[in-house]
Amino acid sequence: MDNGIHYFINTNSARGFVSFFKSNFEPLERVVKLDNYPAALVEELAGKACAIAAEKGYRQEVIHSCIDNSVEGVIFPQLKTGLLNIPAYIDYGYSVYKLMDNEAVQKMQEALTEAHGHFAKALAVHDDWEKIYISNLNFARMNQLASDTILKLLGGHTQNKKGSSVHRLFGASTVYGPVDYIENITADVEKRYFIKGRPGTGKSTFLKKIAERAVMNGYHAEIYHCAFDPNSLDLVVIRDLGICLFDSTAPHECFPSRENDEVIDIYQEAVKAHTDEENREEIQRLQALYKDTVAQAAACIRRADSLGKAYQEELMGRLNKDKCRQAVNKALVKLLKLK
Repeated sequence: MDNGIHYFINTNSARGFVSFFKSNFEPLERVVKLDNYPAALVEELAGKACAIAAEKGYRQEVIHSCIDNSVEGVIFPQLKTGLLNIPAYIDYGYSVYKLMDNEAVQKMQEALTEAHGHFAKALAVHDDWEKIYISNLNFARMNQLASDTILKLLGGHTQNKKGSSVHRLFGASTVYGPVDYIENITADVEKRYFIKGRPGTGKSTFLKKIAERAVMNGYHAEIYHCAFDPNSLDLVVIRDLGICLFDSTAPHECFPSRENDEVIDIYQEAVKAHTDEENREEIQRLQALYKDTVAQAAACIRRADSLGKAYQEELMGRLNKDKCRQAVNKALVKLLKLK
């Protein structure tokens, strides 16, 4: 399943569980929803679907689980079809199993809720961290930098049609630590802009302005949110123009590796000189506290994953293999519009 882009639509975050299901699946003409299928069966189905799609030359979008990075769904844009598995720990859906008391699922939900609480505490620490830079940010210079960049990238480019956008995540805090698909998502983007800065220096606002202008000018914008705080943006891709801009700071810091890559450093451009040095001790304290709090959330996600895997193993043992095969074939026909 390497032919296409990979991303997430769900995240366990400081804002709780957040999903961009509607943005990605509502525009489709046909959606195959799986309720609580074991990951192994979903990956088998998605793998077969992607193999057939590749033979037919269809583009693929592979959606991953925000817990263990397993394949959770797939979209074929040219067919306007999609497949998504809805795990037991997610509340939406009306399957009968959601009405049953299952200790493993209940404990998994509790572990994830606890993770959300730790992430929320980490966000409060992050807010204090941001205040250091906000108080030293030249807002006029920041706004001018955004305006100049918009003019440079989009000023002379318009399309005589209504613009559109889709909302996703390029990464997630998984049991394996932070995982991202930046390189995959931007693999065929000709011009990449690496936005450097510090917390509170306006990187997300910068990206929001770019996305808004792109849509206003009639383009389709892929908008990728921060998995930790979905209210913030981390990446904007405008494929019709062959450009993208993304927040290139930890935990997804990247460095230019292509000839056309370019860095926009907001810290250098719009933050008072020596802000890092003058606030070193406080910054280090907040960094350590933030790291420790996020680690507590990560431990909860690992616990939830362990519970989820035990639940799925039990589920797999109760499934009828012949009926599984029939379900997979039926889904393939619907998803790929096979005869």
